[in-house]
Amino acid sequence: MATYSSDSDNDFAPTSKLLGRQRPIHSVLGGGKVADVLLWRDKRFSGAILIAVAVMWFLFEVVDYTFVTLLCHVSITTMFIVFIWSAGADMFGWTPPSIPKDILQDTSFVEVASILHKKFNNFLSICHFVACGNDAKSFFLVY
Repeated sequence: MATYSSDSDNDFAPTSKLLGRQRPIHSVLGGGKVADVLLWRDKRFSGAILIAVAVMWFLFEVVDYTFVTLLCHVSITTMFIVFIWSAGADMFGWTPPSIPKDILQDTSFVEVASILHKKFNNFLSICHFVACGNDAKSFFLVY
């Protein structure tokens, strides 16, 4: 009985990781909250994400809801809840909702309006320049 030996006996040594990986899959996915969700280590959060995605798929694909309609219905429902909350605060002695009075400053609107005003005036001057016949190529391209 002859035994054969070769130098490559250690080539097929069993590895401790699945499919010969060097790092665990949790660290490959980043090792944080995203890896926990993808690997279902946080079952409640992963389940909530799965249910939210399933509801969005049902609304957009099966019911043929549009994003604008969904946004409008959510905003109407939010306004209704805030109205009920503020009305109930007076009757039942609850703390009313705190709604900020000023979210954006007035100067930011003035700056945006002045930028739009300058761009619109520039556009009108270019249209006037072309309409007067000073730029024949652009005039005939528009015509």
